[in-house]
Amino acid sequence: MAEARLRQFDAAMAEDVAALIDEAFAEHRELCPLNLRWPMPPHETIEELADALAGPATRAEASFVAVHDDHPVAAAIACREGEDTGWWRVATAPEYRRRGLAARCIEAGESALREMGRPAVATDTVVDSRWQAANALFGALGYRLEDPERRNITMMVEGWVERPVEMAEGYELTTMREADIEGWAECRNLVFGSDAGPEWFREHFMSHPDFDATGWYLVKRGGRIVGISGALAIPDPRDPEHVRGGLIEYVAVLDEHRGHGLGERVVSACLNWLARRGVTQTILITQPFRVPAIRLYEKLGFRTIAAWHRWVKDLGEAATC
Repeated sequence: MAEARLRQFDAAMAEDVAALIDEAFAEHRELCPLNLRWPMPPHETIEELADALAGPATRAEASFVAVHDDHPVAAAIACREGEDTGWWRVATAPEYRRRGLAARCIEAGESALREMGRPAVATDTVVDSRWQAANALFGALGYRLEDPERRNITMMVEGWVERPVEMAEGYELTTMREADIEGWAECRNLVFGSDAGPEWFREHFMSHPDFDATGWYLVKRGGRIVGISGALAIPDPRDPEHVRGGLIEYVAVLDEHRGHGLGERVVSACLNWLARRGVTQTILITQPFRVPAIRLYEKLGFRTIAAWHRWVKDLGEAATC
């Protein structure tokens, strides 16, 4: 069998490369998504992929395709965002794997970027930790994980059974009302070190069709919101009558009110709300450095199913003659 040849990507190859990417990622589409609220790449259709590949965001001069019998069998596609360049898709046809073709495409792209004076390159989109071959490839090529303790991780609980929630003395459990939004934002900002106001909540949550205020729970003491957690029942986009799964958003308890089991209670209330809606799988997103939060989630039955990887490599200076 003749060896595959490397070619620089051009827009005329977009449809064929899109079909390659779709085939290469078929098994990954069967995995639980990292985030239920938005489809993670590579869940686009072939037509959408082809449009994106042929669009201005693709950095063709750093994108390479391995071609065999005039068909793309591996590719490393780079994209641009301002001055930054990142790997948007790296794919190999199943029957051509373990031949080093994707590595050759990446290395050709790195060489082109180095000649352009780019100091570094990274994965532009999230690399799911469950994509073992992709992560092994980047590791073997000298890439490093960027800030691994602060990367996102996805945790899941399955088969939650509704249970009573009894609050500690002096604390009240309520659901969200319009008048509570400002207090919710204050609690979130104090815990997470952010500065988003009520309009941020309205834009990011209330404006979406899957928002239901009865699934957003607050812990109050003396009328002040001291703990929060929200639940979303996400419909399946292919069948809106069917619930795709549950998502827990923004669990927070003010420092001075910790030690009373408030986090466990407010999350349990959210899980009860989801269970009453027939949700059997619920996920949440956190980061490894949040050790107390992870311990709480594990106590409630959550387990880590995936980490969100971003691989980075310093390219150094271009070679000189």
